[in-house]
Amino acid sequence: MGGAVRPAMGSPQPGEASPDFELPRTGGGSLRLSSLHGSWVVVHFTATWCPYCDAEIAHLGELADGYAGRGVKVVVVDLEEDAARWASYARERLAPSVLAVSDPTGDAARRFAPPHAQPSFTDRAQVLFDATLVIDPKGTLRVFLLPDSAHFDPKFTAVRAELDAVVGTRPDQAVGLMPRIAWSSTTEGTLSLGIAPGYHVMSNQPVDGYSIPTDVRVEAARGVVVQAPRYPEPRPFTVGDKTLSTFEGAADVSLPFLAQGGGGAVDLRVRYQACTASLCLAPRTETVTVSIAQ
Repeated sequence: MGGAVRPAMGSPQPGEASPDFELPRTGGGSLRLSSLHGSWVVVHFTATWCPYCDAEIAHLGELADGYAGRGVKVVVVDLEEDAARWASYARERLAPSVLAVSDPTGDAARRFAPPHAQPSFTDRAQVLFDATLVIDPKGTLRVFLLPDSAHFDPKFTAVRAELDAVVGTRPDQAVGLMPRIAWSSTTEGTLSLGIAPGYHVMSNQPVDGYSIPTDVRVEAARGVVVQAPRYPEPRPFTVGDKTLSTFEGAADVSLPFLAQGGGGAVDLRVRYQACTASLCLAPRTETVTVSIAQ
């Protein structure tokens, strides 16, 4: 994603706990960010004088309206402005579905500024102008985008795609394991990995030492001799300046076998890690049985 915070910039990073804040709500009362735990939350930092931010305001309301039924909350934080000026602007331009708060001193925004992002900014709150974050129901940062004028998209297309990938998809639904038998001249069992839209898993041969490879191993074979699994061709997946080796969609792992005495069953241990463009779920290990009969 354009503008994504990189590890070299320092914390907070995607995968880490989001900083918290309590700020006055436009129209009265206050909002503590952590009170929204249990929901996916989009946080956007804005200002009335910012032309990029102004172009996004209507689309921010569309995002809030479009995802409200899926449990997503949208919070907009006005940064370092007079509260009355912001309140007037918000009443005129901001959709009621957006939770609007004001950070007139910038103290809340500074908690989110990675120390090595925009190092020339002496006021660290200004690093967050036009930044967008996605926070998961446990309060963990999943997306952290700083302004990227070269790839400016006022419709939040990348954020919407990320929400589409993760909202309503439980970790155990990201990859479905479907064993089946395909009879041919060389008999094979097939384990099909049905990978949910927006997700990928690493191939069996990742390009680096940090990625979790997809690994299918025979745990037990009864009445069957199984040869080494054959994996499908990987697909390239680009994240930032790195191209990964992945499986997407339906990935069929072939299991050449020889059935003995009428057949039997094979227990497979399957290890994988499902990821999107900006987050990875915890690695999973599952056992699935392939039944074989002649």
